[in-house]
Amino acid sequence: MISQKVFQSTLKKLKAHEGVRGVIVTNSEGLPISSTLDTDKTEKVAALITSLVGKAKSIVTELDEKNLNFFTIDTKGGEVLVAPEETYILIVLKDKRKA
Repeated sequence: MISQKVFQSTLKKLKAHEGVRGVIVTNSEGLPISSTLDTDKTEKVAALITSLVGKAKSIVTELDEKNLNFFTIDTKGGEVLVAPEETYILIVLKDKRKA
């Protein structure tokens, strides 16, 4: 288990990366643990992504691909990076790089 200080430091480092709009950590039931976004957006994104993680895990199981480690949702405006772990889900909202 990591300390709260290390946890918050890690969130700040992620948020500081170029193009990162927000970082959310939620438990496996979709309840936000920490976020750099406002409460309303955090709750909506956490609930939707948690549901999507459940569906993605079902697909991975059905395809006999072992475990789901990471996935990206690519949109016109940016990316949603999702790293599901056993007890939590890390979600990073990122803008597209401008060339």
